[in-house]
Amino acid sequence: MKVTLVALALWAAGSALNAALVFVLLYKRRHRTVPWFTAWLIYQLGYAAACFLVYRFGSKVEYRWVYWLGALGDFLLQIAVILEVAAHVMKRDGEWVEGAKSALLPFMILGPLVAGVLAVAMTPATPTLLTSLGARASLFTTILICALFVAVVRGSQRLGLDWWGHVARESYGLTLWTVAAFGIDTLHAYWRTMGQWQALENIRIALWQTSLLYWCIAFWIPETERKVIPDGAKRQIEEAAGRF
Repeated sequence: MKVTLVALALWAAGSALNAALVFVLLYKRRHRTVPWFTAWLIYQLGYAAACFLVYRFGSKVEYRWVYWLGALGDFLLQIAVILEVAAHVMKRDGEWVEGAKSALLPFMILGPLVAGVLAVAMTPATPTLLTSLGARASLFTTILICALFVAVVRGSQRLGLDWWGHVARESYGLTLWTVAAFGIDTLHAYWRTMGQWQALENIRIALWQTSLLYWCIAFWIPETERKVIPDGAKRQIEEAAGRF
């Protein structure tokens, strides 16, 4: 299959933005705060380059091996990124806040089950068995990542934990990406968008590049100083609130 000019332009733009974000994270030393996020982005650079080179100079079999093995690594790193966000939000002084693990556990158990059922039940709008399996795998991973991310957000809200600094900015870009990926994979799965497949994939790539551009700016800017309320003042506020 011939690579279109649009697809080549999107690949080049995405790789350039990805490289720019890695530069920002390393130059500004943000990788110390988000090491798994940084590792994921570096991995994506290598994965994209490997797929492109094998596509141009290798065989179809070699491309499939590189694509599927690379996709597995990408999926595992995405989970690591979500857990990294959870650790930043739900840990204080290196220890998990009481109730944090129990807030995440139901989503971690039910997430794979729901994702698996929906992936098996879907009818992919794809012409071959291989692309059908790819569509099912994409929907499964997207739903699972969304479930884990929702677990972190809901758990932090229930426990009254705040999001701040660069971790909060990381989560904003992840929110845009996960919602967009979920919507597009759902359309592929149940709307049977055969005629619009490539157009939707281009939208997915463009939205990912929007997140990359946002992260380049967000991680370049210093994070605002976190306001810490002294214990005495905090008790006075809680006592005053209890009188109303």
